[in-house]
Order: sequence, then C-alpha cells, then structure tokens
Amino acid sequence: MSDSQQHRVLCVDDDRDLADVVQAILTDEGYLVSCLYSVDGDALLRAVGRIEPDCILLDSDSAIEYGSSWLLAADVAARQRPVPVVMFSAHLAATMEAQEGQSDRAVRAHFASVLPKPFHIDELIVRVAEAVGRSVPFDRTANGEARRMTALVQELSARGATDIQPSKLREWALFRVPGGALLQLYWWQTRGVYQVGRYTEEGKLEMVGQFVDLQAAIEAALPPEEDVPKTR
Repeated sequence: MSDSQQHRVLCVDDDRDLADVVQAILTDEGYLVSCLYSVDGDALLRAVGRIEPDCILLDSDSAIEYGSSWLLAADVAARQRPVPVVMFSAHLAATMEAQEGQSDRAVRAHFASVLPKPFHIDELIVRVAEAVGRSVPFDRTANGEARRMTALVQELSARGATDIQPSKLREWALFRVPGGALLQLYWWQTRGVYQVGRYTEEGKLEMVGQFVDLQAAIEAALPPEEDVPKTR
C-alpha cells in the first residue's frame, strides 16, 4: 500500500512515552502515525493542515481536567474537512461527559469516540478504526489539487477579486481586490498556514497575516472595499 493510500493518524499527547507506544501499535496496524507532544491549539491546527489526518487522538491540556481540548476538538469538527477526534484522556468526569454527549461542549466537540486511559491495546485499535471509517479521505492527487485550486478561484471571484492568476500547486493565487490592490495568497505546507500579503505600489510585499483556516485567509484578503488601499 502506498503512502497516499494509507490512513493517517495524529496523536496529540504531552506524554512522549505514551505517544510513542501509540505510534508503535498503530504503525504495526498499517497507519501512518504522527505525534504532537504539546496540546497547543495553534500547533495542533497547523499540524492538521500539514498532515490532513484521518483521525486525531486528543489528550487533555491539563493535569486536572480536559480543559481547552474541548474547544480544540470543536475547532477541528468545524473545519471545511472535519477530522474525526477521539478523546484520549485519563479524566473520568470528562470521559463520562463526552460519552453521554449531552453538554453543550460535548455536542460542539462532536467526538468520534472516547478512549479512556489507561487503555487496552485492542480497544485503541478498534476506536481508531471506527474514527478513520468516518473520515472523508483527503485527495492528495494532482486532480485533488486542481479541484481545490478551482474552488479557491471561484471563492475569490465571488468576493469581487479580479485578474486572478492561480497556480497548479495547493491554494496559491495572485489577484486584485475591488480597491485595486494586488494581493497574494499562499499555502505554506511546511508550517501548515496560509499566508496573505499585499504588494505596495513600489512592488514590496507587505504581510497581511498567517492563518490556519483558508476561509479566514480569504476574508483577510478581501475586507470591505473602504478598508483596502487603492492604487493610483
């Protein structure tokens, strides 16, 4: 099976030894496994953008509760391509709340499954397989890149962009906004962020910002017309 056909799993856990055990088990099961040893929102979303996993095992960010991991799971669930998240926690109250699925934060987190710690190896394999089965595969082919590029051009055009010059690579385009300024939007694969820059009249590129979400990048590139500097 080629790398493009293998399912990808991202294990997010600050316990390196435990994460390494998970990686060993799931790698033997045929998964491509990446580990993030910090439960940090920005780092997690960048990693998801880079890897586009089919499942995330998400630990808590606190020693006493599940903490902001509730919100991180909700952020992943709200992506254009949602990734199934398995709550991976030793906190009994949090796991019970997620299993019941009745609280507002549990509904927003939309966990694919819950795997309490300490875990049984067979249960880990079953929970990951179930989550992966709910995932929409990320199309890594040239056709997939072309479809994403076409969708970006359509979105920019619908928002009033003109003179759009796209690339064949993942989400890169040069275009003019309604105010006349020339902007560039670029997906930085290594860091997992979208960069938006605006060219000055002298041809200097000024950074507008970096975004983990494409929609946020597009909205930053195409603000209300009165907020965009006009060219002469």
